[in-house]
Parts: sequence; C-alpha cells; structure tokens
Amino acid sequence: MKVISLLICFWCICFSANSQTSNTGDYEVKVFSYTYKTTKGHLKKVTPEGVGIEDYQGNYFIFRTKDIIKIKVKRRGLTFGQFVSGGTLAGLGIGAAIWSLDEQGENTTEMAKLTAALTVAGALVGTAVGSVAAVANKKMALRVNGSQSYFLENHKKLEKYVNHSQATQHVANY
Repeated sequence: MKVISLLICFWCICFSANSQTSNTGDYEVKVFSYTYKTTKGHLKKVTPEGVGIEDYQGNYFIFRTKDIIKIKVKRRGLTFGQFVSGGTLAGLGIGAAIWSLDEQGENTTEMAKLTAALTVAGALVGTAVGSVAAVANKKMALRVNGSQSYFLENHKKLEKYVNHSQATQHVANY
C-alpha cells in the first residue's frame, strides 16, 4: 500500500510540474496606468499612439501613451510558489520512500528526522530554482511615464510580444 501511495504522490508531482495554462500566448503583459487600474493580459496591438491589451476575462483595453506609467512583459510559466511547493513535495516523497524501506518500524524516529530533513532540503532547492526562474521570466520593463517621445522611440520593442492568436471580437452596446 505504501508503494501505491508513493507512486500516486510522484505522479501528482510530475503532473503539477508539467501542467501549464491553456495555450493562450507565451507572454503576459502588465500595464500600469495613471488613470486606469493596472491590467494584466495579452498584448494584442502596438501602435505609436498606445497599446491594446486583452485581459484574462476577455475584456479589451486601449491604453494611450499619456496614460501609461510602465509596461512589464514576462514569459508565462511556472511561478516561484510552484517551484517551492514542488521541491517540498519531492523532498517529502523521497523521505517517505526511504521511510517505507523500514518495514519493521524499528527506526521510526530516525526516519522521521530524515524525512523532515529531506523535506526542508527539497524546499530550499525549490526556492533556489524558483528564484532563478522568476528572474529568467522577466523579459522587459518599459518605463513610459506618459512620455510620447520615449514611447515613439521604444514601442517597436513591444511588437515581438504581440499575441496573434484568435482575434478578439468586439461588440458595441447600443
């Protein structure tokens, strides 16, 4: 029974590590604005006048240059918390696997200490990997601060992050 529960535990770890959100674009854009709320979503359009963002609820927002404080672009993927939890679960799983080798139950206290140590070590490794991944996911930050001339010089840098998947359908409410 211990072996079956251990296999289920490792399957869950592998599944959670490999699962991603639906294929809705590789990059997440976060726009900070003077007049509107901060919006996260996919970059749909870049022009010299501003940017068009589709948030995760399907709403389409147009931000003019004078309203934009900053635009952050990062690659979508696993987050820091997912790496930490994955490392912790992996350490716990390895500790439980080693503990399952003690079938007579003679070394319970030593096995508990070893499992706890491996769990902490897994959490530390997950923290280190998550930190590196979080830094690597940052692609670009464009500090516009409402400057039209700065945005005109740098708006071409955003074009490679435009999500060309499935056009947004706009409906006018009359």
